[in-house]
Amino acid sequence: MIRIDLHSHAFSAHTAPKVIAGLLALAHRTCPGFAPHGDGTVPDLLRAEAAADFDRVAICNIATRPEHHTYMARFLTALNSGVLGEEATRRVIPCISLHPLDPDAAAHLKALVDLGARMVKLHPYSQNVALDDPAMIRLMAIIRDAGLPILCHTGHDITAGEDDLAAPRRILRVLKAVPGLRLVCAHCAAWKHPETLDLLLGQPIGVDLAFQPATGVEPIIQRFAREHPMEHLYFGSDWPWASPAEHAARIASWGLPQDRLNAIFGTNAARLLDLV
Repeated sequence: MIRIDLHSHAFSAHTAPKVIAGLLALAHRTCPGFAPHGDGTVPDLLRAEAAADFDRVAICNIATRPEHHTYMARFLTALNSGVLGEEATRRVIPCISLHPLDPDAAAHLKALVDLGARMVKLHPYSQNVALDDPAMIRLMAIIRDAGLPILCHTGHDITAGEDDLAAPRRILRVLKAVPGLRLVCAHCAAWKHPETLDLLLGQPIGVDLAFQPATGVEPIIQRFAREHPMEHLYFGSDWPWASPAEHAARIASWGLPQDRLNAIFGTNAARLLDLV
């Protein structure tokens, strides 16, 4: 079985220290003990994934401005050409992001698909657009029509203030507005939103099981792992904010049946990303 981490972040050696420091400064306002499990670079990510026996990993960086489609194109070009290293070309799943306020999102997405993009990452907090905002819904419809799945941050964000941009009720509005959308809700929309158990648990909605233990949501994530439809469960570490090995061991310790563990650790992601 191929093992896949569907949710990680990595940056160039030049930008990683600045990005990590900036996110830590925001996160420490709500979670003082929050710390990275790596330096945020692609080589360090691949070392962490290899140590956890993951074969493939999606790097899910975020377009925080409309013009960041150009960064996504540079990333895919570097990945395809081997500039990031042979191991990265072989193991990194090409994931991209577009900003909801990009006026030419459809054309930019087509160009990125031509470069090999297999999934789109969206983040209402980092992009400052609510999950059910008309601009976000428009972008999601474009992505659906292109045949790509979406991994979207849901629930509160550890680096954010009190804005409510990715609550479970917004997810339901999106799914009603964009039928046929292949959406994976990162973090099960759990942090600061216990109502996710009433609104999302048991529904035909993808969820990844990434979470920070310090936020106290492990009981909610465990319920999704045990009770949610098995075909809609995905492993995400959210590296460098968690160790893939430690997070995988935590999930394995929950006593789930083997078929459910297989689905979480790779079978579902391989099907989602057409890797089988």
